[in-house]
Amino acid sequence: MRRRDFLAGSGSSLLYAMRTPRLVALSATSAPPKRGLRFALDSRCNDDVSIATRQLVASAAIHPLLSVMAGGERQALLETSQLLAHPDELAYNHIILIGLPDDPLIIAASQREARLSSDSLYVFGVGAFRGDCGYVESDRNPFLHAARISSAPYETELITITGTNARGIFLALGAFREHSLVNGVVAGNGWQRAETTLLDRDPLPPRFVIPALAPPRLLDYTRIGITQATEDEYRGVLADTGVSPKLIWRAKYFRLGVWDGVGAAAAFDAYSNGLHRRSYGNSLWLAEFADPPQAAAVAPKIAVAAGLSLKTANLWTGTQSAYANGTYPGERKSSGPLSLAQREEWLVMSTLPDESLSELSSALT
Repeated sequence: MRRRDFLAGSGSSLLYAMRTPRLVALSATSAPPKRGLRFALDSRCNDDVSIATRQLVASAAIHPLLSVMAGGERQALLETSQLLAHPDELAYNHIILIGLPDDPLIIAASQREARLSSDSLYVFGVGAFRGDCGYVESDRNPFLHAARISSAPYETELITITGTNARGIFLALGAFREHSLVNGVVAGNGWQRAETTLLDRDPLPPRFVIPALAPPRLLDYTRIGITQATEDEYRGVLADTGVSPKLIWRAKYFRLGVWDGVGAAAAFDAYSNGLHRRSYGNSLWLAEFADPPQAAAVAPKIAVAAGLSLKTANLWTGTQSAYANGTYPGERKSSGPLSLAQREEWLVMSTLPDESLSELSSALT
């Protein structure tokens, strides 16, 4: 789906799915409250998940993503049922949801790209599994973009941490806390495929490693999230180059102000700079190939597909296309810069400023 169509339709589809009159009936708030961060825990979760959640809340001040969302404020932990009963709290804050997949608030926030039950998980682009599986997905906060709010005064993000069972949720919580995994599947030992699909990709192990090519700081940006690429993205590289990477990651970076725009004029930039798996703004795309010669052979093909021009040895630069469906008055013709470089067996594509790849080389030496 094209990005503009996705954004235009998501608010109304959410309200249809929720069928919750109290969320529709309230009028827009004339003076929205200060944006903050809210944690919500499904009360049915076991002690291990509850303890891990409280540890996550306690770490908010030092966690790369949570510290950005919290804005220096002390955090509280609510039950999901409590938060569901307060639509303004849902809309005007960043939200972290932790719980079983049949929790009403988690159902309401679902992007419908995953199906979970007490013993199985299916995620588009990863496949179907049985076992201890945790799942993390992120998006702009759908409660802020519902029909009852006439104009968003800023952007808020929503992250759902769930799984097939308590062990799966615990694994997903660990991946979020330790690595800021904002989109991906984590599975414990003994997981099995429930069926074979055309787009299968193995889940992450609990002790996965983030590439060194995604440093915690780059220019004046802070790394706040990591996304596990899905198999459809691997197939896209294969189609463009004839080679499928061994691994693909996307690292999301943040700087002050990118979530502060108001209303429709800022909506597409805010989405692009957000945490959704398809949001490419302010990010590094990292693809590992078999060896440096293979990466060197693939790089020019990816550059051609992306419309980039060779600037110096192993560096291609250009611009991203405009947001889909044309532009509104005042929107830029391009949604930002785009550059590509080879680093040994890795290719790095950046939507940060052009100098980010030069800065990355300095950071790694």
